[in-house]
Amino acid sequence: MTEMENIGLRFVRWGAGLLMLGLLTGYGPLGHYLRGGVAHACPWAPVHGHVTTLGWMGMTLFGLVYRAVPAWANGATPAVRLAQAHFTVCVIAVLGVFANGIIGYRILDAIVDGFYYTPVTSMLNLWLSIDGIFLSLYGVGSLLFLSALLRSTGYAPTATPTPEKREAVIERR
Repeated sequence: MTEMENIGLRFVRWGAGLLMLGLLTGYGPLGHYLRGGVAHACPWAPVHGHVTTLGWMGMTLFGLVYRAVPAWANGATPAVRLAQAHFTVCVIAVLGVFANGIIGYRILDAIVDGFYYTPVTSMLNLWLSIDGIFLSLYGVGSLLFLSALLRSTGYAPTATPTPEKREAVIERR
């Protein structure tokens, strides 16, 4: 297996693990609503959605594309270092969204009780800003992905038909 294929597999395996984390995170909003918290949106619901979407779907799709990159590289050396940086940045970003969504929320709620439901704008903005930093970090990882993909791949050259082949095509029509 090539190094790029190993990176692809690493993305897919992490994607499967983040799927489980995202699904487990879904029990927070479920418990919130089952205990009668229907009047207020659950602050953990976006965590569940982001970890599942960015973690499972994003990481798995990145991995599958990296698996295909060696075949698309047309003999060029794949941008392995960019792919490794992309992996690291995206894992940190998804775990950061998870940690801020659960742990960060608990810490800020201990400082200002009910900041989310009242809302206390300064605390809510702090919490959302931290989330925004991690989501932006995922965006940086996506730019690294784009760069790795564009540097590593190229379209196969297309053959220009000779005049004889053009005439044969015209005759068949």
